[in-house]
Amino acid sequence: MSLIAAHLAATLCFAAPPPPPPTEPATEPEGEASPEGPAEEGEAPPPPETPAEGVEGPAEPPVDERYDPVLPYGESEDPAEGLQYAEETPPPADIQYAEETPPSGDVDYDQSRQRPAPNDDALARESDEADDLGEREFQGREESPQRFAVEIKFGPYLPNVDQRAGSGLGPYATVFGETDDMGVAIDQPKQGLYSVLGFEWQFVDLAGPLSIGTTVGFFRDTADAIITEPAADATTIRSSADSAAFSVIPVTLLLGYRFELMADRWRVPLVPYARGGVGYGFWIATKGARNDRTTNEAGEDSRGGTWGWQANLGLMLRLDFIERAAGLELDRAVGINHTYLFGEWQFSRLDGFGSDTSMVVGDDTYLLGLAVEF
Repeated sequence: MSLIAAHLAATLCFAAPPPPPPTEPATEPEGEASPEGPAEEGEAPPPPETPAEGVEGPAEPPVDERYDPVLPYGESEDPAEGLQYAEETPPPADIQYAEETPPSGDVDYDQSRQRPAPNDDALARESDEADDLGEREFQGREESPQRFAVEIKFGPYLPNVDQRAGSGLGPYATVFGETDDMGVAIDQPKQGLYSVLGFEWQFVDLAGPLSIGTTVGFFRDTADAIITEPAADATTIRSSADSAAFSVIPVTLLLGYRFELMADRWRVPLVPYARGGVGYGFWIATKGARNDRTTNEAGEDSRGGTWGWQANLGLMLRLDFIERAAGLELDRAVGINHTYLFGEWQFSRLDGFGSDTSMVVGDDTYLLGLAVEF
């Protein structure tokens, strides 16, 4: 018995200590009553256990508006305390820069492949000796290409219809000539307004443009119609209720040349020019307010056309000298190179190249107009 008792005592001495009790009281299974017994109805619950005197309980941390605990922050020293500031900013360090960045030793340069040297023209443009401050001298704005020209001109005109009528008044003057109180023609007709619109294509420049172009003109003459059988007591042989009209539309194809070298190089604003070519004059005779066609003795319509030739000699005044900057701006905006006022003398021989059977509708006259090159 003594050996058993000694062995039991040794086993109890070296056994592991029992585990600590749980921090929270174990929940009692349902159906089991508390050892203190349930609180009766109407009786206040027992007060919570208070720690013993001299023993402080754990402090509850503060919470925010969401009832989350706010952890306390420790106080730290201000790192700026104890620093001393200079009264003035110290100057930057004197750093020596290399004039050229040396090439990296890791890069293998091919000395045989180098940029070609600039030519003499490029060096002259960039040289300080060629122009001040290394800037290129202003040579003026370059004009846009000049290929076309348009002109409009006006002048007096009278077709030479009666050229082959002999002495006295011809058939044209009898109808459209100056009349007396009775309406009888006593003098040649007066010249009427002649309007011309021209266009040309300048295909080569030889100290001035050489061009080929066309013109279209218009002339119209009117008079009171002649009464073929007037009354014996009539005071006039003309009818104010009826009229007669004769219209001419000359169309030409001309080769022209303008000498613009003096105007382009030396700013002399005078440009002489000359044109020459063939023409065809359409003509038609009408009567009445509705411009009904008249007929000849053979019953044919009084209309037709006559071939011939035409030449023009003139002098143009280039208007760029009035305001050079405005001319350059006009060229930049719409491509108009130059504008001109001009006067010319026109030789028009629309007579069927001398044919005796053709009606002559040409006339030698002067014209004034405005031209634009673009």
